[in-house]
Amino acid sequence: MKNSRRVDELRVFTEEELVEKALKEDFDGIRCIDDSLQLLEYPNGETIDNTSTSGKEIVCSANSELETSNMGAHVTSNDSSVMTCDTDVSRKKSQEKKRKKRGRRFDRDSRAAELEGSYFAKVKQLARIKQKQDEDKLAAKLHSLSDNSKSVQGSISTSDKIERMRSLRFITSPVKVKSLKSREHVPIFYPEVVLCVEIYHKKNSSLKTQEFLVLGSQTLDELRDNIYCLTDKLMETAGQFDPSGYFLIEDTFYNDLRNPSSIDYSKPVFDWLKNCKNEAAEKWEYIMSGELKKKQKELLGDLDIANLPSFKAIHMHRTRFADLRFRLGAGYLYCHQGNCKHIIVIRDVRMIHSEDVQNQSDYPLLTFQLRPRQQKCSVCKIYHATKMTVDDKWSPKNPCYFCIKCYFLLHYKEDNSLLYPHAVFDYFHE
Repeated sequence: MKNSRRVDELRVFTEEELVEKALKEDFDGIRCIDDSLQLLEYPNGETIDNTSTSGKEIVCSANSELETSNMGAHVTSNDSSVMTCDTDVSRKKSQEKKRKKRGRRFDRDSRAAELEGSYFAKVKQLARIKQKQDEDKLAAKLHSLSDNSKSVQGSISTSDKIERMRSLRFITSPVKVKSLKSREHVPIFYPEVVLCVEIYHKKNSSLKTQEFLVLGSQTLDELRDNIYCLTDKLMETAGQFDPSGYFLIEDTFYNDLRNPSSIDYSKPVFDWLKNCKNEAAEKWEYIMSGELKKKQKELLGDLDIANLPSFKAIHMHRTRFADLRFRLGAGYLYCHQGNCKHIIVIRDVRMIHSEDVQNQSDYPLLTFQLRPRQQKCSVCKIYHATKMTVDDKWSPKNPCYFCIKCYFLLHYKEDNSLLYPHAVFDYFHE
């Protein structure tokens, strides 16, 4: 019994168990008081009084009834006195009963107030016990971790930082923080800036495909190397991969010329601006006279259209994000593989804090990746497509997607000879 009592004393109670325990103790006390009060009542609801006065009244009433029944018709002159005695006794009895009930109600009210005070006192006491248990648990946890190695502590803090980073997100989109890269640890030098960069789909400019956290000390080519686009994979499969590309941010082309075979995509633009100034000015005026400018003209009158900006070109791998001149939330251009264009948006800029990943090698840090859409076969609607035909005369759609089984059944004979000529490509999931 002593050991079990010790175990109960050492047991860690939750907040729900502590409150339930306090309520149970107080309700048991209230139930005992109600049972004791009910013992003082008759079965028919009348209250017993042990005082001599009430006992005399009951005896007097009983004697009066006996005397009345025994005398019967022999009593004539004393009938009025007997009736008077009975009336007085019954009146006193009813007054005494009301007085007792009133007193009992007052006693119950005072007892309820006492119970309420004791209840809050017990709750406070149990809260202190709970606080003491939490302090003991924390002390035990710190004691158990005191002998661990520094590497274990570092791994725990890193995972905690990633979880906290999820809760400190400043964008409402679902976040999927990428696992840490298996590279050496490169410390971050303070002060450092963190930028949130969003990449959008090449066809649907409102569909975000990726999102990165980049450091202000990183160059633009580090972000470009981490951007995923299906066009790169297709061109690489076809053997026509082009390493060229550029970012157009405000009035500056940031060209990727790291590879000797790269092409300066901005050169034709500069040649056109130089040789066709009038046409370029008209197009720029058309661009600047959008819906917003029309509303401004309606409100403020005619506005002078801004002159054509003086564009310039800089190498991408020599430019850091901290050196950029940009507007938050504005859409800028990323172009690669000749004419594959994406909208990029710098959504937010802030100073790095202790809850961020402190390894420079993990940046750009992927925080969102659009789930790839898998196209099913247009014939069976069951298997994923692996072939895509273009301008196929017997296909219901153009382009049409086929799984490997449906494709061979519909385009080849039993001797593996082609039924009719058509253009077919390997299909990659976006």
